[in-house]
Amino acid sequence: MGIHINLHNTDKKNTIELKNKTSQKLLVIKLALVTFAVFLNILSWNSNTFSDWYITNILPLWINTYSRFISIFPVSVGEKLIILGIVLLALGVIIFILGFFKKEKLKLLRRKYWNVISWILICVLLIQTLNCFILYHASSFTSKYIDTTEENKYGFEELYNLREHIVEKLNFLSTKFERGSNGEIIFNETSSLHSECIKSMERLGKKYPSLSGYYPQPKKILFSNIMSQQYLSGIFFPFTLEANYNTDMYITNMPFTICHELAHLKGYIYEDEANFIAFMACTTSDNLFFQYSGYLNVLNYVSNDFRKNASEKEWNMRTLVTEEVAADNIFLTQDAWEKVNKTSPFNTETVETISNKLLDGNLKLNGIKDGIKSYSRVVQLLIYYYS
Repeated sequence: MGIHINLHNTDKKNTIELKNKTSQKLLVIKLALVTFAVFLNILSWNSNTFSDWYITNILPLWINTYSRFISIFPVSVGEKLIILGIVLLALGVIIFILGFFKKEKLKLLRRKYWNVISWILICVLLIQTLNCFILYHASSFTSKYIDTTEENKYGFEELYNLREHIVEKLNFLSTKFERGSNGEIIFNETSSLHSECIKSMERLGKKYPSLSGYYPQPKKILFSNIMSQQYLSGIFFPFTLEANYNTDMYITNMPFTICHELAHLKGYIYEDEANFIAFMACTTSDNLFFQYSGYLNVLNYVSNDFRKNASEKEWNMRTLVTEEVAADNIFLTQDAWEKVNKTSPFNTETVETISNKLLDGNLKLNGIKDGIKSYSRVVQLLIYYYS
């Protein structure tokens, strides 16, 4: 009796079983990663101690390895990842549209595409958790280093004195710089801007130990016009641990902005605290331009608070900033705005509105109840600082 074994069918069956087992294993890994990320978020929301421990012991590992490696590249890797994400999104739209015409042929491609997307989303969740979400639930810079126990420290007199001090500094410093025919500051130290910002942060780290350690090279944003339309001067990329800044903005904003973004890399994710740290880094620098940038970038916050609390008589009696200071207190020059609006296909007002809503929502999602208004809390920190 002859026995015939169909080896082809057996091999095919084994291949299918192997693929199914592999798929199941990968699904288990995906679920495990998502569960781990969710667990870390729950733990950080409920344990300030855990978040502090993580920032002290684990975050520096990423900064000293991953961030140090990313720092080798002269361009913003985070910006390139965003561009890649847009390309992948466009590819998904194309696959979806083609699916109406060639459903059977595109089944495998669609499956592979969504598998890749699922991995990307899981990585985004995990990295955001490790490099951003946990940071929102750690001890504040204020609680570590600033005495806030004294009652009635934040009164009108302190606010008045703070504004007078800042205006006095600005009026004096504004006369110390070379200016062009239109009154704009000519800054000839752009080549050393990054190293000076890092030096300023390292100097601050000697007084405040949590700010010590390695700082990666700040990165310029290629598509700064898009940031300008959002009125964003800088951005911290959790995915690449990079401090990025807008190259279109007026030069007086750059030292302060770069130091602000570098502060995020030390675990200080709250915007008011990053503003405060940037202020200290700039104003304690030996570089007069850095000092000017520091005082100038908190002027509006302080003046707005002063206006809200001052009577009409008190407001009219305030010390005024000089014409030079008023001219320097801008986000972009007129020429820069014209260039941005000419090259962008989108309306600036619309982009700004959408951006503000997204930023406000993100901050509130992470437990900051007053959202983008939290930036102005730097005024209180400044009052405690000078008291």
